[in-house]
Amino acid sequence: MKFANRNVQLGENVRLGKNVSIGDNTTIYDNVIIEDNAIICNNCVIGEPGRAYYYQDGSYIQPETVIGAGALIRSHNIIYAGSTFGENFTTGHRVTVRENSHFGRDCQAGTLTDIQGNVVFGDYCKMHSNVHICEFSTIGDYVFIYPYTVFTNDARPPSNSYKGPTIGDYSIITVHCIVLPEVQIGKNCLVGANSVVNKDMPDFSFAVGSPAKIVRDVRELGGGGQYPWMYNFERGMPWQGIGFEEWSKK
Repeated sequence: MKFANRNVQLGENVRLGKNVSIGDNTTIYDNVIIEDNAIICNNCVIGEPGRAYYYQDGSYIQPETVIGAGALIRSHNIIYAGSTFGENFTTGHRVTVRENSHFGRDCQAGTLTDIQGNVVFGDYCKMHSNVHICEFSTIGDYVFIYPYTVFTNDARPPSNSYKGPTIGDYSIITVHCIVLPEVQIGKNCLVGANSVVNKDMPDFSFAVGSPAKIVRDVRELGGGGQYPWMYNFERGMPWQGIGFEEWSKK
């Protein structure tokens, strides 16, 4: 590990891998694991305790938090205890990830993203800036979520019953969308800008509008050939350089 900076606070049972960098004014709470080659930038909090730590008796036990190898956590991030992040997790600035959030490998959370905890992300998920993900959401692999999109989980607010959306592999939610509670969006779907999704979408659907309506199969867009997008986009994907079709044969 290397501490090139000042005022770094480490809790108990913190385990740091090889070549870990931690920036100025960063606090690492108890039971945090930061794996090899990770970078934690200035003014971050890793392993922020849950509510029970502050408001209940001494029975609180700090859960383990794991930051995977090769992560880049930029400045002013707050990551709560009990969350796990696969290798190469990357954030923008001022990202909040609440407790019990679980990410696969090579995921990205853009600046000012707010993840409200108890969520599951697959691999290679990309959230752009100003995305809000509600509690109890489930997101598959290779899902792209664009700026100012909001997921919701309370169908009859205020209530005590919460269930977030479920998003299938390779689906894309574009800018300024709202996805309502319990909605299930299938695989290879595309949600157009400014849409409010209040009903389930089967695989390969293109939906747009408020409320969103399914207007066609994504494979028909642009005369065909643009979607599924994996055959036409490879930057940062595991099939870069060989193509999705060849990669998927492995």
